[in-house]
Amino acid sequence: MKCLRCGSKVIDGVCIKCGYMKNGKNVSFDYDEKKTDLEIYEKDYSDMLHNKKLWKPYLLGTFYVGYKGHLFIGVILSFIELICFYFCFRFFSGFAFDFSNLFGLTFTFITWIFIRLILTSILNPFIFYLDKRNIKRIKRSYPKNCKIILAYHKSSSLFLLFLNIIFCVFLFIIFTFIVDCF
Repeated sequence: MKCLRCGSKVIDGVCIKCGYMKNGKNVSFDYDEKKTDLEIYEKDYSDMLHNKKLWKPYLLGTFYVGYKGHLFIGVILSFIELICFYFCFRFFSGFAFDFSNLFGLTFTFITWIFIRLILTSILNPFIFYLDKRNIKRIKRSYPKNCKIILAYHKSSSLFLLFLNIIFCVFLFIIFTFIVDCF
């Protein structure tokens, strides 16, 4: 959609160049000039920088990447994680004779806890790296209004988390169907 006043791109009913809205008002956006672009873009910057609230990356694992707005990379990493746990279960189930499923599930769960602890420390810097790449792309595309676009960015979304889970499960079902056929 184009702005009626200046002809620029309109996002969520607001022109990204002049701030004109559909109802005829102008939007003035206040952001702190002292903040860096990454602080403006990522709303949970201080918590992520100091590794506070680690329960989100621990519980979500690689789905946390999709939750923070990087859906494609989140789906790929989540799919790889599910494949690793699938092969881990199959590997550990081969060692026990009578209680193979219980043995496999127990050691897969222990492996899951260990991997989630590692992911908890790695995911926040990785998301900062991805955010910096997005900020560079936004600055290149919209050099005049990049601060406003960065401020309007929604840094985490339950909808993206839901899509990440759906796509990952769909890919995993296809993967298990292919593996079981061969």
